[in-house]
Amino acid sequence: MVTSAPSQQHSPSRTPGARRTWSFVALAGAWGQVVALGVLYYVCVRTATGQLHENRLHSDALATRGDAAGWLGRAFHLAERLQPQHLVFGFVAIGVLALVRGRPGRAVQGLAVAAGTLGLTELLKLVLLERPHLAESYAASSNSLPSGHTSAVLGLALGLLVAAPRWLRFPVAVVGAAAAGAMGAFVIADGWHRVSDVLASALVGSIVLCLVQVLPSRDHRRRGRLVALSLVVPVACAAALVVVYAGDASLRTSYVVAGAVVALTVLSAARSLPREVHRRG
Repeated sequence: MVTSAPSQQHSPSRTPGARRTWSFVALAGAWGQVVALGVLYYVCVRTATGQLHENRLHSDALATRGDAAGWLGRAFHLAERLQPQHLVFGFVAIGVLALVRGRPGRAVQGLAVAAGTLGLTELLKLVLLERPHLAESYAASSNSLPSGHTSAVLGLALGLLVAAPRWLRFPVAVVGAAAAGAMGAFVIADGWHRVSDVLASALVGSIVLCLVQVLPSRDHRRRGRLVALSLVVPVACAAALVVVYAGDASLRTSYVVAGAVVALTVLSAARSLPREVHRRG
């Protein structure tokens, strides 16, 4: 007598309860990071002490901008040349990468992550958030949190990860982490942004990725990986603030640390994506 495998008939991960649990995990992870973003903004932007710490490093960056030499100078030069048309190429690459695999759903999700990361950043920076004048400053006090340049590169890296097949995900993660981290470091070193702006971009990218992954998953391990992503990025941001401000770090240390947090966001995101894409891609 032939019977069907129990896993095919009664897979707990396919029940409505399991789907609701997965959606709750994804939403909880996103909302937890929203809280972390709010705390970051309040501490660094809405308090005089936070502004004083940020202005000290920002002043150093403005005084030494363009001084980077060697491979660091060349990397910063490439980052400085990022233009809107390059973002269009990135969006096209996300769509093509998913569509050639016959995955239109992955194309939509990848584009949603990339566009959502940049769109939410611009909404926060230009519309919802402001930078009050609480401490003596050498520059205009217009809001710059989160960093649009960092979010643009980070969003493209995360979108490509969503669209990429299993065999390509590791190199995409490595290159994406390097590119996004370099952009985060550059905008601080060249005086475009403050440390909190770059850390906020890391949180925005992780938030958008979690929201896009609200759809149910059959992979139980993915749930744990998404929880890990939701914890790693806020903890890394908090650690970066301690190192940079409580530790009275130098400008170089500050942009290296902030860039490392952005790179870690990409690498952690690669681990959180569903395994079914690995098997079928």
